[in-house]
Amino acid sequence: MKPFVRLALLALVVAALAYGLTRWLACSHTGSDADELAWMKTEFHLTPSQTVAIEKLHDDYNPVCLEHCHLIRETRVRLTAIEAATPRDFAAYAAAQTEMTRLKAVCHDATKKHLEAVAAQMSPDEGRRFLALTLPKLAGQSHDAPLDPR
Repeated sequence: MKPFVRLALLALVVAALAYGLTRWLACSHTGSDADELAWMKTEFHLTPSQTVAIEKLHDDYNPVCLEHCHLIRETRVRLTAIEAATPRDFAAYAAAQTEMTRLKAVCHDATKKHLEAVAAQMSPDEGRRFLALTLPKLAGQSHDAPLDPR
């Protein structure tokens, strides 16, 4: 085998491994839900009743959030497959891009409403502080995993 072909194959394998590792790390949640709630309890001085209410909101919203991430990941895979195809189906690509934009907007709006519902359980000052901390993170959300407010 020619050295160039070996080098090209090695580069391809390394790129595939790097991509896979990056995706795996991006999709793994950095902390447990209990860690997140404990952080919120301390950071925003939550009472026991506020903590219970926020935990219920989180439990109710978590499946919705995970479904949003799943649909966005599926659409990313579809876009990647279309990009790699020869010849490229430009109509399918445009449709997948439109769907991606729609899914991201749905996710953003639902998560914003969830964060506002969480903030509404806190004292007014702490709720404003919570939103000031979390809403900017929402704007930069990668949609690879649930938003971590910390």
